[in-house]
Amino acid sequence: AIDGKTSRRSGKVDATPLHLVSAFAADARLVLGQHSTEAKSNEKTAIPQLLEVLALQGCIVTLDAMGTQASIAQAIRQRGADYVLAVKDNQPTLAEAIRDFFACYQASPDKTPHTVFETVEKDHGRLEIRRCHAFDALQCLPRPEQWQDLKSFAVIESTRQVKGLQTTEYRCYISSLPADAQRLAQAIRAHWSVENQLHWCMDVAFADDQMRARTQYAAHNLAVLKQLVLNLFRLDP
Repeated sequence: AIDGKTSRRSGKVDATPLHLVSAFAADARLVLGQHSTEAKSNEKTAIPQLLEVLALQGCIVTLDAMGTQASIAQAIRQRGADYVLAVKDNQPTLAEAIRDFFACYQASPDKTPHTVFETVEKDHGRLEIRRCHAFDALQCLPRPEQWQDLKSFAVIESTRQVKGLQTTEYRCYISSLPADAQRLAQAIRAHWSVENQLHWCMDVAFADDQMRARTQYAAHNLAVLKQLVLNLFRLDP
């Protein structure tokens, strides 16, 4: 899972705060590497540089919509990995095509080749049902050839019930993996570990958002040191 985090108080009046893009091994719960940028908008240039220093053969790389770029998909495949990329309105034509396809699928699900995988979570009065619908009808997408080795796209249908109130959310993804709903759902869900097991720990355990180091590379050095210490904690039983 690759995602960025800003150390909010590390910026000066005339400079933006440190923004660190990190690669997090979801299964091992370890930070594999990081690359700093001057702003969140520069993640698109930082991600390929981070990919270059990682051994990714046989891995699945997950990214949020900021990293959903054809060049980044190509870089991931060149490193021998598969990708699962979130699709939002920064790719408006692609997002609209997937939504239109899914609307047609919902009208006639038996006529559309697909796979489905469902998970149910109950916790503290909250019930959440997630269904992953996976498809390989690439001919329904605009210019699928621009995404190297694209094999499938998926829609996560998330229904949440809290205190009698029900909401439903739809999230779209493209992937170089086959249209296996279970495998895609597990990869998509694992992406959130970078938020829960890295960024949250950085803020709560290491007070990263309160860090006021602003001299030269101090903020960057301390952020990397905190990630190294977090790795050591998890490697030591």
